[in-house]
Amino acid sequence: MTEKIPSDLDADPRRKAILEAAFATFATYGFRRTSMEDIAKAANLSRPALYLHFKNKEDIFRSLAQYYYDAAAAGMAEALQKTGPLAQVLHGAFVARDGGIIDSVLSSPHGEELLDTKFTTSADVSKAGEARLAGIFADWLKHAEKSGQIRLTTKPEVMADTVMAALKGLKTPPPSLEVYRERQKTLAETLAMGMTR
Repeated sequence: MTEKIPSDLDADPRRKAILEAAFATFATYGFRRTSMEDIAKAANLSRPALYLHFKNKEDIFRSLAQYYYDAAAAGMAEALQKTGPLAQVLHGAFVARDGGIIDSVLSSPHGEELLDTKFTTSADVSKAGEARLAGIFADWLKHAEKSGQIRLTTKPEVMADTVMAALKGLKTPPPSLEVYRERQKTLAETLAMGMTR
């Protein structure tokens, strides 16, 4: 449970350290069982000092969700710029879409709770983040179709929304990381075959 918050996403090292400690604590104990005291202790802070940075654990979780989507968007956009076989590019984008934290979430006994909490505690952040990821993918689809790399039978936005929904569904119920990665690879290969015929 030692995933790191991407260092370029926050210039405040104290806030970054708090979020890293909070993520590890949530992964270890689950969201409901984690207290602000637990997070403060993990971040080597007093509880009052923690409250100077965040108003409650929901605020912390919302900040973690925003970091997740920022990292996912950056990683996915970068992965889609790579060259190589279409299935490989797609799979790389799907892995990058995880924002670097899914390994810890799926290996945590509280992974399902954390995934559920993301959509309840930070529903607006999740909705905006999912739309951002779908937009990145739709833009790539438009470019790839225009350059003749792929052929689409539907609008790029519809395809992007469908693929993003499929990727979310691959985590339900939370599988092992190996099974999840295999599902991503299978989806990438299937899409590649369908878009290059």
